[in-house]
Amino acid sequence: MKNTSWFRVTALASSLAFLAPLSAQLSKEMQDGLTLRTAAAAAVINGSERSADAITRLKAHASPSGLKIDRDADFAFAALDVGQRLLAAGKAADAEEFFRAAEKSLDKVLKKTPDSAANDKVQFLSALAMIRARYLNNAPQAKADLDAAIKLKPEDKQLESLRGTLGKEHGDTFTERPAKDGKPANG
Repeated sequence: MKNTSWFRVTALASSLAFLAPLSAQLSKEMQDGLTLRTAAAAAVINGSERSADAITRLKAHASPSGLKIDRDADFAFAALDVGQRLLAAGKAADAEEFFRAAEKSLDKVLKKTPDSAANDKVQFLSALAMIRARYLNNAPQAKADLDAAIKLKPEDKQLESLRGTLGKEHGDTFTERPAKDGKPANG
C-alpha cells in the first residue's frame, strides 16, 4: 500500500465523519454493528486484539454491518469500515488484513449473485473495485470489476463517476473503456 497519508484522510472522512453524527438515527441493528466495528477497530489499534481475531469476531456476528443482508456481503462492508478506521489510525498492515478479508467475501458474494440481480451485483462489483484500487494496489483487477459492473448497467452515472475518480488516482489503467457491442468504447 502506498500514499499512506492520503489513505488516512480518505479513510477518516469516509468512515468516521460520515457515521458518527448519524449514530443517533440508526436502527438497533445498525447501532449494534457500529458499536461492534468501533470496538474491533479500537482493540486492534490499542493492541489488545490481533487483526485475525477481530476479523473472526466480526464474521461470527449475525450482522456486523447492521444491514442484515447476505452474510458475506454484510461482513465485507463491515470489514471495509474497520479497515478504513485502522488506516486512519496509521495501522496500514492491520487495515490491509481487513481489506483482503472484505475482498475475499465480496468474491464469494459475486459468485452467488446472478446477473439478473444487476443492482446488487453492481453494488458489490463497485465496492470490490474501490477496495482493490484504493487499498490493495490492484488497479487492473479493479478496472475489470468496474468494467463488469458497467456491462450490467451501462448508463449508470455513479459507475462512470467512480471510473473518473479511479482514473484520476490510477491514470491509464482506467482510461480505456470496455467494448460495447463488439466495438471499442474509448472516449
